[in-house]
Amino acid sequence: MEALRWQTGYFSADGLAPLVPVLDALKIQDLLTRCVIGSNGGETGEPDIETLLQLVGSPRSNARIGVVSYSAGLFHPKVYHFTRQDGTQAAYVGSANLTSPGISGMNIEAGMLLDSSTGDPDDVLSDVASAIDAWFTGTRPGVSSIASLSDIAPLVAAGILGVAPTPRTTQNTSTSSGGSSNKVGLKPLVKFPSVSTKSSTASVAASSAAAQPTSPNTAPTGAPPATPAAALTSSPRPPFPAYVLFAPGIMTPTQGAAALTGSSLAGGAAGLVIRLNKDSARHFSGGSGTANVSVPVATIGTVRFGVFQGKYQRPRAEFELRMRFASNLGTHEAPASSINVMVYGYAPGESGHGDVRMVVPAAPAREIRDHATANGFRVPAVNDPMILEWPTAADPCFKATFVDQGHSLFGTVDALLIAASTTGALVGQGACWLPSGTSPQW
Repeated sequence: MEALRWQTGYFSADGLAPLVPVLDALKIQDLLTRCVIGSNGGETGEPDIETLLQLVGSPRSNARIGVVSYSAGLFHPKVYHFTRQDGTQAAYVGSANLTSPGISGMNIEAGMLLDSSTGDPDDVLSDVASAIDAWFTGTRPGVSSIASLSDIAPLVAAGILGVAPTPRTTQNTSTSSGGSSNKVGLKPLVKFPSVSTKSSTASVAASSAAAQPTSPNTAPTGAPPATPAAALTSSPRPPFPAYVLFAPGIMTPTQGAAALTGSSLAGGAAGLVIRLNKDSARHFSGGSGTANVSVPVATIGTVRFGVFQGKYQRPRAEFELRMRFASNLGTHEAPASSINVMVYGYAPGESGHGDVRMVVPAAPAREIRDHATANGFRVPAVNDPMILEWPTAADPCFKATFVDQGHSLFGTVDALLIAASTTGALVGQGACWLPSGTSPQW
């Protein structure tokens, strides 16, 4: 084999089983290897990427690995291209991902084979190869390059790798009337030997996550890596992912400055601009219950968690939150409140699916609503931008600013969100980095 290329929407290392001999031969001779992998929702595992790096032999001059992840829409191709030593080409284009179910026949797939040695056009096969190579040409938003183990931890911290997948609803084996199901089960048509998936990246992630919440090759974050500053001792703790860092030996929630690792946000960002949704805008619309903001994984390397002792033991950090409303009359600040940042979805039977939430307190939100109404301003609503400034060691509290539509700042921060969405540079869902100096002085 002279060259191997592929692009696959979903990937797991066990799908590499039939390719191991090919990858070994290419590695020994340093021949061309191009791997483009989707991490839709960030669920591609870091051990799978580590195994791929080992099999490909990266870093080496003729090997390239790219991970594609977007905040909306899926990277979904399944294309595999082979160049033989005699120059002939072959390709599979179809529906099978590079996963064990995809390559073993456990899934029912459809596809077609092209082979220049049997008369298929060389130019068509060359176009297939070029389409894969194009992912490594220039700069493409949403594409992160991986050349070595040190590139993995920043992508985990950014939520591009290692995010716990949302559990799929499984089909009950009995019908609603209590009878047995008449559905036929599928079994693999081919059984391949296992592919080792070592997990030595945990220690890399532990040391890197606090200092590097993102990567310079990570287009969705849209910012250079973070700069550490006087980092406090922190470490991961199973079963939570490596980017969730804990204060050693602390079994109660951390608070204030002690709840910070000492790392800054990516590229010197001052915080986030977040698009309000039905949950985070709940109290402005008169709703009841608990309102939350989803906290992007790319920011979590700055937070040092303790443990909340409730029905489930959850990582939790507690801060003060200041909230205000900005209009052409000036700013109106509500009384400060205590809030928490908490990780959900890792204990058996627990709600949530590996997400991080920050509480939006009811009392100050309702005061802002009442202030806006009393002065003839529009109350903050779903799809409005919210400025969320991040705590620092010098000022360890969150600061939220809601802006009236008539204020020039509204258009400024709304444009930041629109630009990030258009270029694939959102930080998590519905959020982008807040450039330093954007928010008015408190």
